[in-house]
Amino acid sequence: MSTATQQREPATDWEQEIRTLEEQSRVAFLAGDISTLDGLMDDRLLVNSPLNTVKDKAKVLDLLGKGLIRHTRDDVEIEHIARYGDVVAVMGRDTVDGPPSNMLTHRRFTDIWQLQDGPGG
Repeated sequence: MSTATQQREPATDWEQEIRTLEEQSRVAFLAGDISTLDGLMDDRLLVNSPLNTVKDKAKVLDLLGKGLIRHTRDDVEIEHIARYGDVVAVMGRDTVDGPPSNMLTHRRFTDIWQLQDGPGG
């Protein structure tokens, strides 16, 4: 068990909402659920690909839809969540497998969420 997990305080409402969105995104990616991912991802999304290229939302969804990228496993450990006004940064690590390498890959991630349709959004 990590130190972060041992000392974690109860999640606030916004933090629990972000954790829920992270999990919905993880499950949708595993299932290849393009519709759900399309709704969760902003049209301006950019992904720093493990293949050392930057992909936009349309390309990520296209590759996923074609089965060129797909995970059959995605074990996620969120290490830090911080809120800055209407922006939330989520940082952690994950272990995935599947195309294109079909190998178990250990990665680091940073996800950025922003309130857009809420009060004042």
